[in-house]
Amino acid sequence: MPLKTLSALPVLVAFVTSGFTVSSAGPPPAVDPYFQPTDDKSAPLLPRVIMRNMVEDRAGRVWFATFGGVFRYDGQSFTNLSGEVGLPRARGYSMLEDRAGGMWFGTVRRGASRYDGKSAVTFTEKDGLVNNDVLCLFEDSAGKIWFGTQGGLSCYDGKSFTSFTTKDGLVHDAVYSLAQDAAGRLWIGTNGGVCHFDGKGFTTVRNAGGPPFRNVRAMLKDKAGRLWFGSPDGVCRYDGKSFTTFTTKDGLLNDFVGSMVEDRTGNLWFGHPDQNGGGVSRYDGKSFTHLTVKTGLCSNSVYCMLEDKAGNMWFGTLNAGVCRYDGKTFTYLSSRVPRKP
Repeated sequence: MPLKTLSALPVLVAFVTSGFTVSSAGPPPAVDPYFQPTDDKSAPLLPRVIMRNMVEDRAGRVWFATFGGVFRYDGQSFTNLSGEVGLPRARGYSMLEDRAGGMWFGTVRRGASRYDGKSAVTFTEKDGLVNNDVLCLFEDSAGKIWFGTQGGLSCYDGKSFTSFTTKDGLVHDAVYSLAQDAAGRLWIGTNGGVCHFDGKGFTTVRNAGGPPFRNVRAMLKDKAGRLWFGSPDGVCRYDGKSFTTFTTKDGLLNDFVGSMVEDRTGNLWFGHPDQNGGGVSRYDGKSFTHLTVKTGLCSNSVYCMLEDKAGNMWFGTLNAGVCRYDGKTFTYLSSRVPRKP
Protein backbone atom coordinates (compact mmCIF):
# COMPACT_ATOMS: atom_id res chain seq x y z
CA MET A 1 0.00 0.00 0.00
CA PRO A 2 1.22 3.57 -0.62
CA LEU A 3 2.94 5.66 2.01
CA LYS A 4 1.05 8.57 3.57
CA THR A 5 2.32 12.07 2.82
CA LEU A 6 -0.04 14.57 4.40
CA SER A 7 1.87 17.75 3.53
CA ALA A 8 0.28 20.10 1.03
CA LEU A 9 1.85 21.56 -2.09
CA PRO A 10 3.26 25.12 -1.74
CA VAL A 11 1.06 27.75 -3.40
CA LEU A 12 0.56 31.42 -4.12
CA VAL A 13 -2.68 33.06 -5.22
CA ALA A 14 -3.40 35.43 -8.12
CA PHE A 15 -6.61 37.47 -8.40
CA VAL A 16 -8.70 38.53 -11.40
CA THR A 17 -11.72 40.84 -11.24
CA SER A 18 -15.07 41.37 -12.99
CA GLY A 19 -17.29 38.61 -14.34
CA PHE A 20 -20.72 37.44 -15.47
CA THR A 21 -23.91 38.40 -13.71
CA VAL A 22 -26.20 35.51 -12.87
CA SER A 23 -29.72 36.35 -14.04
CA SER A 24 -32.05 37.28 -11.18
CA ALA A 25 -35.04 36.09 -13.17
CA GLY A 26 -33.74 32.60 -13.85
CA PRO A 27 -35.48 30.06 -16.09
CA PRO A 28 -39.18 29.23 -15.96
CA PRO A 29 -39.66 26.52 -13.27
CA ALA A 30 -41.26 24.20 -15.84
CA VAL A 31 -38.00 24.15 -17.82
CA ASP A 32 -35.43 23.51 -15.07
CA PRO A 33 -35.44 25.36 -11.74
CA TYR A 34 -31.75 24.50 -11.19
CA PHE A 35 -30.53 26.11 -14.42
CA GLN A 36 -28.66 29.35 -13.65
CA PRO A 37 -28.60 31.53 -16.79
CA THR A 38 -26.35 34.60 -17.02
CA ASP A 39 -27.15 38.01 -18.46
CA ASP A 40 -23.86 38.57 -20.30
CA LYS A 41 -22.35 37.10 -23.46
CA SER A 42 -18.71 37.53 -22.43
CA ALA A 43 -16.67 38.54 -19.38
CA PRO A 44 -13.15 38.20 -17.95
CA LEU A 45 -14.40 35.80 -15.27
CA LEU A 46 -16.57 32.70 -15.25
CA PRO A 47 -19.71 32.80 -13.08
CA ARG A 48 -19.64 30.95 -9.76
CA VAL A 49 -22.14 28.31 -10.84
CA ILE A 50 -21.69 24.57 -10.43
CA MET A 51 -18.95 23.22 -12.73
CA ARG A 52 -19.46 19.69 -14.07
CA ASN A 53 -16.86 19.21 -16.82
CA MET A 54 -13.93 20.86 -18.62
CA VAL A 55 -12.28 20.13 -21.99
CA GLU A 56 -9.39 21.83 -23.80
CA ASP A 57 -9.88 21.70 -27.57
CA ARG A 58 -7.19 21.30 -30.22
CA ALA A 59 -6.97 25.09 -30.58
CA GLY A 60 -6.13 25.48 -26.90
CA ARG A 61 -9.48 26.93 -25.84
CA VAL A 62 -11.00 25.61 -22.60
CA TRP A 63 -14.68 24.70 -22.52
CA PHE A 64 -16.85 24.44 -19.43
CA ALA A 65 -20.08 22.51 -18.87
CA THR A 66 -21.84 24.29 -16.01
CA PHE A 67 -25.22 24.66 -14.38
CA GLY A 68 -25.33 28.02 -16.20
CA GLY A 69 -24.78 26.42 -19.60
CA VAL A 70 -21.68 26.13 -21.82
CA PHE A 71 -18.79 28.62 -21.70
CA ARG A 72 -15.54 28.89 -23.68
CA TYR A 73 -12.28 30.53 -22.61
CA ASP A 74 -9.76 31.83 -25.17
CA GLY A 75 -7.14 32.90 -22.65
CA GLN A 76 -8.54 36.42 -22.33
CA SER A 77 -12.27 36.18 -21.75
CA PHE A 78 -15.12 33.72 -21.27
CA THR A 79 -17.91 33.47 -23.84
CA ASN A 80 -21.41 32.24 -23.01
CA LEU A 81 -22.40 29.99 -25.93
CA SER A 82 -25.65 28.54 -24.63
CA GLY A 83 -28.15 30.55 -26.66
CA GLU A 84 -25.99 32.17 -29.31
CA VAL A 85 -25.21 29.10 -31.43
CA GLY A 86 -28.36 27.10 -30.88
CA LEU A 87 -27.39 25.10 -27.80
CA PRO A 88 -30.24 24.30 -25.42
CA ARG A 89 -30.58 26.63 -22.46
CA ALA A 90 -29.98 23.92 -19.91
CA ARG A 91 -27.57 22.69 -17.27
CA GLY A 92 -24.36 21.47 -18.91
CA TYR A 93 -23.08 18.20 -17.47
CA SER A 94 -20.69 16.40 -19.83
CA MET A 95 -18.41 17.30 -22.76
CA LEU A 96 -16.28 15.74 -25.47
CA GLU A 97 -14.22 16.90 -28.46
CA ASP A 98 -14.49 14.22 -31.16
CA ARG A 99 -11.74 13.30 -33.59
CA ALA A 100 -13.25 15.54 -36.28
CA GLY A 101 -13.04 18.56 -33.98
CA GLY A 102 -16.73 18.73 -33.12
CA MET A 103 -17.68 19.60 -29.55
CA TRP A 104 -20.35 17.50 -27.85
CA PHE A 105 -22.31 18.77 -24.85
CA GLY A 106 -24.48 16.61 -22.61
CA THR A 107 -27.18 18.35 -20.63
CA VAL A 108 -29.71 17.71 -17.92
CA ARG A 109 -33.21 17.33 -19.40
CA ARG A 110 -32.31 18.57 -22.89
CA GLY A 111 -30.28 15.73 -24.44
CA ALA A 112 -26.92 16.23 -26.16
CA SER A 113 -25.69 18.65 -28.81
CA ARG A 114 -22.81 18.64 -31.32
CA TYR A 115 -21.29 22.01 -32.22
CA ASP A 116 -19.14 22.26 -35.37
CA GLY A 117 -17.92 25.80 -34.74
CA LYS A 118 -20.81 27.45 -36.54
CA SER A 119 -24.04 25.83 -35.41
CA ALA A 120 -25.30 23.10 -33.10
CA VAL A 121 -27.43 20.02 -33.70
CA THR A 122 -29.29 18.61 -30.70
CA PHE A 123 -30.27 14.97 -30.13
CA THR A 124 -32.96 13.92 -27.67
CA GLU A 125 -35.15 10.90 -26.94
CA LYS A 126 -37.14 11.80 -30.06
CA ASP A 127 -34.00 11.09 -32.13
CA GLY A 128 -33.24 7.77 -30.46
CA LEU A 129 -31.27 8.82 -27.38
CA VAL A 130 -32.27 6.55 -24.50
CA ASN A 131 -32.66 9.40 -21.99
CA ASN A 132 -32.35 13.21 -22.04
CA ASP A 133 -30.11 13.44 -18.94
CA VAL A 134 -26.65 12.91 -20.48
CA LEU A 135 -24.15 12.39 -17.64
CA CYS A 136 -21.04 11.33 -19.59
CA LEU A 137 -19.74 11.22 -23.17
CA PHE A 138 -17.07 9.01 -24.73
CA GLU A 139 -15.66 8.41 -28.22
CA ASP A 140 -14.43 4.85 -28.77
CA SER A 141 -11.57 3.65 -30.97
CA ALA A 142 -13.95 3.21 -33.92
CA GLY A 143 -15.18 6.80 -33.69
CA LYS A 144 -18.58 5.97 -32.24
CA ILE A 145 -19.97 8.33 -29.62
CA TRP A 146 -21.33 6.82 -26.40
CA PHE A 147 -23.80 8.57 -24.13
CA GLY A 148 -24.11 7.57 -20.47
CA THR A 149 -27.48 8.77 -19.26
CA GLN A 150 -29.76 8.59 -16.27
CA GLY A 151 -31.80 5.95 -18.10
CA GLY A 152 -29.29 3.75 -19.90
CA LEU A 153 -26.49 3.76 -22.47
CA SER A 154 -26.69 4.95 -26.09
CA CYS A 155 -24.25 4.63 -29.01
CA TYR A 156 -24.29 6.93 -32.05
CA ASP A 157 -22.54 5.80 -35.26
CA GLY A 158 -23.06 9.08 -37.10
CA LYS A 159 -26.44 8.05 -38.48
CA SER A 160 -28.49 6.36 -35.80
CA PHE A 161 -28.62 5.41 -32.14
CA THR A 162 -28.41 1.99 -30.51
CA SER A 163 -29.41 1.92 -26.87
CA PHE A 164 -28.97 -0.47 -23.94
CA THR A 165 -30.58 -0.77 -20.51
CA THR A 166 -30.66 -3.31 -17.70
CA LYS A 167 -32.99 -5.35 -19.94
CA ASP A 168 -29.98 -5.89 -22.24
CA GLY A 169 -27.55 -6.73 -19.42
CA LEU A 170 -26.39 -3.29 -18.30
CA VAL A 171 -25.65 -3.49 -14.58
CA HIS A 172 -27.61 -0.30 -13.79
CA ASP A 173 -29.40 2.27 -15.93
CA ALA A 174 -27.77 5.37 -14.39
CA VAL A 175 -24.43 5.56 -16.26
CA TYR A 176 -21.86 8.01 -14.86
CA SER A 177 -18.48 7.14 -16.43
CA LEU A 178 -16.99 5.38 -19.46
CA ALA A 179 -13.58 4.12 -20.61
CA GLN A 180 -12.14 1.64 -23.12
CA ASP A 181 -9.42 -0.91 -22.46
CA ALA A 182 -6.66 -2.17 -24.75
CA ALA A 183 -8.85 -5.07 -25.87
CA GLY A 184 -11.51 -2.66 -27.10
CA ARG A 185 -14.03 -3.42 -24.37
CA LEU A 186 -16.13 -0.50 -23.18
CA TRP A 187 -16.11 -0.17 -19.39
CA ILE A 188 -19.19 1.35 -17.81
CA GLY A 189 -19.41 2.90 -14.35
CA THR A 190 -22.93 3.18 -12.98
CA ASN A 191 -24.86 3.98 -9.84
CA GLY A 192 -25.14 0.27 -9.13
CA GLY A 193 -21.83 -1.23 -10.24
CA VAL A 194 -19.34 -1.69 -13.07
CA CYS A 195 -19.64 -3.75 -16.23
CA HIS A 196 -17.94 -3.97 -19.61
CA PHE A 197 -19.29 -4.46 -23.12
CA ASP A 198 -17.45 -6.42 -25.81
CA GLY A 199 -19.78 -5.47 -28.64
CA LYS A 200 -22.01 -8.47 -28.07
CA GLY A 201 -22.87 -8.61 -24.40
CA PHE A 202 -22.31 -7.13 -20.94
CA THR A 203 -20.22 -8.65 -18.16
CA THR A 204 -20.63 -7.38 -14.61
CA VAL A 205 -17.34 -6.78 -12.78
CA ARG A 206 -16.92 -7.34 -9.03
CA ASN A 207 -14.32 -5.62 -6.86
CA ALA A 208 -12.71 -8.77 -5.51
CA GLY A 209 -11.46 -8.18 -1.98
CA GLY A 210 -12.82 -4.64 -1.79
CA PRO A 211 -16.13 -2.83 -1.30
CA PRO A 212 -18.81 -3.48 -3.94
CA PHE A 213 -18.82 -0.96 -6.77
CA ARG A 214 -21.48 1.72 -6.40
CA ASN A 215 -21.99 5.28 -7.60
CA VAL A 216 -18.90 5.08 -9.86
CA ARG A 217 -18.60 8.74 -10.80
CA ALA A 218 -15.17 8.67 -12.45
CA MET A 219 -13.13 6.29 -14.56
CA LEU A 220 -9.92 6.46 -16.57
CA LYS A 221 -7.34 4.27 -18.29
CA ASP A 222 -3.83 5.33 -17.32
CA LYS A 223 -0.69 5.34 -19.46
CA ALA A 224 0.15 1.82 -18.25
CA GLY A 225 -3.26 0.53 -19.39
CA ARG A 226 -4.64 0.12 -15.88
CA LEU A 227 -8.21 1.14 -15.12
CA TRP A 228 -9.17 3.38 -12.20
CA PHE A 229 -12.64 3.71 -10.69
CA GLY A 230 -13.70 6.57 -8.39
CA SER A 231 -16.63 6.20 -6.00
CA PRO A 232 -17.73 7.14 -2.44
CA ASP A 233 -15.63 4.20 -1.23
CA GLY A 234 -12.28 5.50 -2.48
CA VAL A 235 -10.46 4.85 -5.73
CA CYS A 236 -9.91 1.34 -7.10
CA ARG A 237 -7.18 0.30 -9.57
CA TYR A 238 -7.45 -2.71 -11.85
CA ASP A 239 -4.31 -4.02 -13.58
CA GLY A 240 -6.06 -6.71 -15.60
CA LYS A 241 -5.67 -9.34 -12.89
CA SER A 242 -6.41 -7.83 -9.50
CA PHE A 243 -8.02 -4.84 -7.80
CA THR A 244 -6.35 -2.46 -5.33
CA THR A 245 -8.46 0.00 -3.36
CA PHE A 246 -7.08 3.26 -1.89
CA THR A 247 -8.92 5.14 0.87
CA THR A 248 -8.14 7.74 3.52
CA LYS A 249 -6.31 4.97 5.40
CA ASP A 250 -3.76 4.94 2.58
CA GLY A 251 -3.38 8.74 2.35
CA LEU A 252 -6.32 9.76 0.18
CA LEU A 253 -7.73 13.08 1.40
CA ASN A 254 -11.36 11.93 1.22
CA ASP A 255 -12.97 8.61 0.31
CA PHE A 256 -15.39 10.15 -2.19
CA VAL A 257 -13.60 10.42 -5.55
CA GLY A 258 -15.80 12.13 -8.14
CA SER A 259 -13.24 13.04 -10.82
CA MET A 260 -9.83 11.85 -11.99
CA VAL A 261 -7.03 13.09 -14.26
CA GLU A 262 -3.64 11.61 -15.15
CA ASP A 263 -1.10 14.34 -15.90
CA ARG A 264 1.73 14.24 -18.44
CA THR A 265 4.22 12.96 -15.88
CA GLY A 266 1.98 10.10 -14.76
CA ASN A 267 0.67 11.62 -11.53
CA LEU A 268 -2.96 10.86 -10.79
CA TRP A 269 -5.20 13.63 -9.45
CA PHE A 270 -8.40 12.80 -7.58
CA GLY A 271 -11.15 15.38 -7.01
CA HIS A 272 -13.27 15.10 -3.87
CA PRO A 273 -16.77 16.66 -4.03
CA ASP A 274 -17.08 17.26 -0.30
CA GLN A 275 -17.50 20.86 0.81
CA ASN A 276 -16.42 20.16 4.38
CA GLY A 277 -13.64 17.62 4.00
CA GLY A 278 -12.79 17.56 0.33
CA GLY A 279 -10.23 19.06 -2.01
CA VAL A 280 -7.73 17.31 -4.28
CA SER A 281 -5.37 14.37 -3.78
CA ARG A 282 -2.34 13.83 -6.03
CA TYR A 283 -0.75 10.38 -6.23
CA ASP A 284 2.72 9.88 -7.68
CA GLY A 285 2.62 6.09 -7.46
CA LYS A 286 4.06 6.02 -3.96
CA SER A 287 2.45 8.69 -1.81
CA PHE A 288 -0.28 11.32 -1.71
CA THR A 289 -0.11 15.11 -1.44
CA HIS A 290 -3.17 17.31 -0.90
CA LEU A 291 -4.65 20.62 -2.02
CA THR A 292 -7.42 22.33 -0.05
CA VAL A 293 -8.78 25.82 0.56
CA LYS A 294 -6.11 26.25 3.22
CA THR A 295 -3.39 25.82 0.59
CA GLY A 296 -5.04 28.10 -2.00
CA LEU A 297 -7.64 25.93 -3.74
CA CYS A 298 -10.75 27.98 -4.51
CA SER A 299 -13.13 25.41 -2.94
CA ASN A 300 -12.93 22.08 -1.15
CA SER A 301 -15.79 20.70 -3.24
CA VAL A 302 -14.10 19.75 -6.55
CA TYR A 303 -16.40 18.41 -9.26
CA CYS A 304 -14.10 18.29 -12.31
CA MET A 305 -10.45 18.65 -13.30
CA LEU A 306 -8.34 19.25 -16.40
CA GLU A 307 -4.66 19.39 -17.32
CA ASP A 308 -4.13 21.84 -20.17
CA LYS A 309 -1.49 21.69 -22.90
CA ALA A 310 0.82 23.93 -20.88
CA GLY A 311 0.70 21.55 -17.93
CA ASN A 312 -1.56 23.69 -15.73
CA MET A 313 -4.21 21.98 -13.63
CA TRP A 314 -7.75 23.38 -13.65
CA PHE A 315 -10.27 22.69 -10.89
CA GLY A 316 -14.02 23.18 -11.33
CA THR A 317 -16.01 23.35 -8.14
CA LEU A 318 -19.44 23.35 -6.54
CA ASN A 319 -19.49 26.84 -5.09
CA ALA A 320 -16.47 28.87 -6.23
CA GLY A 321 -16.30 28.42 -9.99
CA VAL A 322 -12.88 27.61 -11.45
CA CYS A 323 -9.25 28.07 -10.50
CA ARG A 324 -6.01 27.22 -12.32
CA TYR A 325 -2.82 25.91 -10.74
CA ASP A 326 0.65 26.02 -12.33
CA GLY A 327 2.37 24.03 -9.58
CA LYS A 328 3.13 27.13 -7.50
CA THR A 329 0.37 29.68 -7.95
CA PHE A 330 -3.42 29.46 -7.98
CA THR A 331 -5.25 31.87 -10.29
CA TYR A 332 -8.95 32.35 -9.51
CA LEU A 333 -10.99 32.64 -12.69
CA SER A 334 -14.43 33.13 -11.18
CA SER A 335 -15.93 36.16 -9.47
CA ARG A 336 -15.98 36.80 -5.73
CA VAL A 337 -13.08 34.74 -4.47
CA PRO A 338 -14.16 33.07 -1.20
CA ARG A 339 -12.37 33.79 2.05
CA LYS A 340 -10.15 31.16 3.54
CA PRO A 341 -11.54 29.54 6.70
